[in-house]
Amino acid sequence: MDWNKLQKRTLLDRLRGANEGDSDDELNEHDTVGSSMQRLRNFISRKSDLKRQPQKAEESRVEFFVTESVERQIELGENLLEIVFPDISVDTDNETCPRCNFLLSDDDVVAGWTPGDSNDYTTACPNCTQRFVPHFCVQSSSPAFVGSKGASSPLMCERLSPWVLQKEIRSVMSDREGIENLISPSWRDSEYKNSVLWWNLVLSCMRYRFPFSFVLQGSFEQNLIAPMPADEN
Repeated sequence: MDWNKLQKRTLLDRLRGANEGDSDDELNEHDTVGSSMQRLRNFISRKSDLKRQPQKAEESRVEFFVTESVERQIELGENLLEIVFPDISVDTDNETCPRCNFLLSDDDVVAGWTPGDSNDYTTACPNCTQRFVPHFCVQSSSPAFVGSKGASSPLMCERLSPWVLQKEIRSVMSDREGIENLISPSWRDSEYKNSVLWWNLVLSCMRYRFPFSFVLQGSFEQNLIAPMPADEN
């Protein structure tokens, strides 16, 4: 799953496709954060009047179906993430086995995890069964984005299974700050391991179709990320 190849479009382009009547100026990707938030509000207010178009499932991966209300929450998180991290790219389909050089897809990595083992950070190559620690790459054009080699460089993250991720999140939540850590930009940027954990949380939510806008709250300071209004009957 290459998030940047998510239908070969940016998330704002996906909004443009959902609202064919919108002008190009309304969804200009170089607008300010304030205007982007206004576009999101406009999109949400019109959403109840639109019929959701059926999406063609990718043949190469498992699809997780959710209700329309949950889907809107997921879309909100995706679009807020693009506002915070412009030109965001999360590539999980370029992992290579260190033994046989087999190219693993995201589903291959997931299939190779040891179910229920919170201490196993490895996956298994489907070609030669070699176990190794998988990675994924995150990139953004934001000047504030801190990668593996400093500002604006790509961030290489170890890919964590849900069981390992749960263990690591529980460890963070046991700190005095608790949830404040996960939503704080300064916390996720302060250490490499924090960034890895944060991006794994976002990636897992995206893969399994869970809302994740709450982890972005700290990036919007005093502007509360409120749930979307319910559909009118």
